[in-house]
Amino acid sequence: MPSLELDVVLTPDLLHSSDTLEQSIALVIDVFRATTTIAYALHHQAKEVFTLPSLSAAEAKARELRSHLGDSMVVLCGERDGLKPEHFDLGNSPREYTVEHVCGKTIVLATSNGTKAIERVSTAPLVLAAAFINLRSVANFIVRYIVLNEARYGDYHYTTTASIPTITTITCVCAGSNKNFSYEDTLCAGALVDTLQQELACNDYDITLSDAAVAAQHLYRAHRDNLSTVLHTTNHAQYLQRIGFGDDILAAIAFNTCSIIPLRRTDGAFVHWHNPLNL
Repeated sequence: MPSLELDVVLTPDLLHSSDTLEQSIALVIDVFRATTTIAYALHHQAKEVFTLPSLSAAEAKARELRSHLGDSMVVLCGERDGLKPEHFDLGNSPREYTVEHVCGKTIVLATSNGTKAIERVSTAPLVLAAAFINLRSVANFIVRYIVLNEARYGDYHYTTTASIPTITTITCVCAGSNKNFSYEDTLCAGALVDTLQQELACNDYDITLSDAAVAAQHLYRAHRDNLSTVLHTTNHAQYLQRIGFGDDILAAIAFNTCSIIPLRRTDGAFVHWHNPLNL
């Protein structure tokens, strides 16, 4: 019976070494709002979403891309303290990423927490952006990927090697908030652990959970019957309400309404896994 570990990293700073991800699928979670926004952008037909760890890096990347794609085809996006920086095209509100603004375009995104977390896990052979809105789709993809035990990357060439290392761990990495524990990200991680444990066990996998994964799962199970209410009371949700982005909370907790599977290419861009081979 094959075995897998499900792990949760409660903040990126607890990921002491990137070497631990060499045989891991990394699921980055920033419910309020980066990974939700990435899914929204791709759902509304953005071509790709490049994520950068800083505003200056995002501006430089946007200039580079505009030099050969054209100014109108690149959208510079991001936030600091929840607000759109001066001279940026869009902020980090998922509701801004409409078909009108992003369809067919390349998005360059830098946020306070989520895109930094993505940078920290970039050594993992597979990196996905997960949130409540696409939780079921991401979990289903992982189960199919693990069970089939092969990478089918279409034309995207996600890796530079001929094969993917054997996956031993699925790691949910919570972006947190300013290096602190985030209730909403941990709840989402717990929901993913709960779903993956059940689905992989049904496929005859021997599943073990780290202590952090057990804690996240227990937290999710304690609140799954009133999840919307709990998510509205988190510190980050209350902050978003104070600065005028309360509707972003509703967008982020539209559970399993999005079928997008944001998979990160080696060049740093997320694209939707179109799944032509039904992986």
